[in-house]
Amino acid sequence: MAEVLRASARPPADFDEVTTWDLSTSDDLARIRRSLHRALLQRGEVDTPCLADLQDRVVLVVSELATNALRHGAPPSTVRLLVDHARAFVVDVTDAAADASPELAAARALGEGGLGMHLAARLADGVGWYADTGVKHVWARFALDGPDTDTRTAAAVPAL
Repeated sequence: MAEVLRASARPPADFDEVTTWDLSTSDDLARIRRSLHRALLQRGEVDTPCLADLQDRVVLVVSELATNALRHGAPPSTVRLLVDHARAFVVDVTDAAADASPELAAARALGEGGLGMHLAARLADGVGWYADTGVKHVWARFALDGPDTDTRTAAAVPAL
């Protein structure tokens, strides 16, 4: 049985929007991934060796959250990239299924899907969701000076 994530507060305040993409189809998702790579590179935040995996982590988490919005949410959906002055990114994926809570899937066999939220929690420095005026927001935060992917923990997410 899947575990429902409890609604959380909004992502940390003081983030400025870098860009927004509309999300309707898997073709849009491929376009968003390419554009997100470019947007991160243009910010100049991923060109240092200690942050080399940041771009891949952000793009992978966006792929998971956006796929969830397409499969389990309701249109319209968007993906936003935000940045703050404390050197962190937030990705915010929205859909119109505000009454449908994101779920942490129970242990499943490989290939059966349902592990996107677990993956997001392991790769990001924070994951949460909230509903506002009929729109569900699922977000992930990535600190530019955060821990290495190998040492990242997901204390809020049950072990698989």
